[in-house]
Amino acid sequence: MPAFLQRFTRRLLAPSGVLAAVLALTAAITPAPVYKGVGWKALTKDGIYSLHPGPYTIVFANATARSKLAPYFKRPAAQVTTSVGVKVTVSSIIDTTKVGVCPARHRIVVHYTYRPIGQRGMSEARGCYDTGDRSAWGGHIRMDSEYWTTKNWFSSKPAVNEAYRRDVAAHELGHILGLDHANVDVNKDGKVSAFECVKSKAGRKPIMCSPNRGNLAVADGGKFTSEYDIPGLKELLKNFSLRKG
Repeated sequence: MPAFLQRFTRRLLAPSGVLAAVLALTAAITPAPVYKGVGWKALTKDGIYSLHPGPYTIVFANATARSKLAPYFKRPAAQVTTSVGVKVTVSSIIDTTKVGVCPARHRIVVHYTYRPIGQRGMSEARGCYDTGDRSAWGGHIRMDSEYWTTKNWFSSKPAVNEAYRRDVAAHELGHILGLDHANVDVNKDGKVSAFECVKSKAGRKPIMCSPNRGNLAVADGGKFTSEYDIPGLKELLKNFSLRKG
């Protein structure tokens, strides 16, 4: 190798070594996006990795959906607005966008439908995401009308029955905003089962527990837990900035 090339090579070694150290230090102090934590998990399997700062608007597929379901989305929408910092508004707008088509950006279309996926008692959230930054776009929530048309669907106690209805609405909204089911192998038997989710000292499970969070305190109906769901949504919101950066 000619001498000048050797010298040139040697001159590059020191600066590149310094650069590597700087990059390593930067990587060490720059937080990475987080996609799961205690009692929550991002809906990455469906392509959603973050929550956009918003605002989001809840609209309705028809007048029946609006009259039946608008009250059930007000509590979780207000909670996301105040506790997460992402404004979610329950409007009176009718939006006839078809289920197989993503609505306008940050619109969540709510439907009132009998067995939307053909299974008894199953509702559905069809989320959309921005293909550039993978943030929650909005989508469609299809609520099973059986919860209202079948007497004592969840419980023979009217207040408990109503609390579970509210929970289902909030649960599906959680999916649209980017949260997956929160079930984990709590008993360490090698499988994740229905209702198997972490529980707080106060006895609360995540609202994203599937198929629901078990024994529900009436006062908690339709309310994201401060221990699990809200921190998860906050982390998804933080992910938006980290992924954009």
